[in-house]
Amino acid sequence: MKKLIIFDCDGVLVDSEIIGSRVYAEMLTNLGYPISTEESIKKFTGLEDQAARDIVFRESGIELPENLSQQFREALRCVLGEELKPLMFNMLDKRVFGRLKKCVASNSPREHVLSALIATNQGHFFEDSHIFTSSQVQHGKPAPDLFLFAAEKMGFAPKDCLVIEDSVAGIQAARSAQMRVVGFLGGSHAKFHWYQEKIKNQNVPVAFHHDDLVTFIDDFIYEKNEHTV
Repeated sequence: MKKLIIFDCDGVLVDSEIIGSRVYAEMLTNLGYPISTEESIKKFTGLEDQAARDIVFRESGIELPENLSQQFREALRCVLGEELKPLMFNMLDKRVFGRLKKCVASNSPREHVLSALIATNQGHFFEDSHIFTSSQVQHGKPAPDLFLFAAEKMGFAPKDCLVIEDSVAGIQAARSAQMRVVGFLGGSHAKFHWYQEKIKNQNVPVAFHHDDLVTFIDDFIYEKNEHTV
């Protein structure tokens, strides 16, 4: 049973994407790039900061402030403290899942991931050394670097890894890494019909709730119905 489950953080472990998209949209609008929360989700979910900056510049010619990412994290931290909710606590809290080999691989800064997990009482499910972020690799998602790095550090081959992702960028990264992947649509940002269709169009198994993941993970670990994952 030498298998590894790799969780994305935002939108998978914590219901933060819609909150972050709202805060980011407000900041961009104030900088002369008017955008709604929904449009922010469409354009930026799963992307690294520089990729988002490039999109804004390409579309508007606006060069975002160098410290915008820091401003965003500070603003987001205040809001998350009041609004953030866990998405996987009930599943991870089950005794059987406590024995699973698992880690986190996120494009977000490490400080954000740690604080989000602690705020939702999910930090104790993951060892500190089993939390990986894009700052540790040359290219974040949608490149495969982060997932491959996480698997190597955890001591697993790509074929023995199952990635839980909520974004197209994350799904593409997992596929490029030759890992199996499940699209997770349990976050508030994934309630939009267009978002669900975008993930479904990636032709990967889809879970709408953490309970749905149990079957996929069980099948993966014990090699049941391998073609479905």
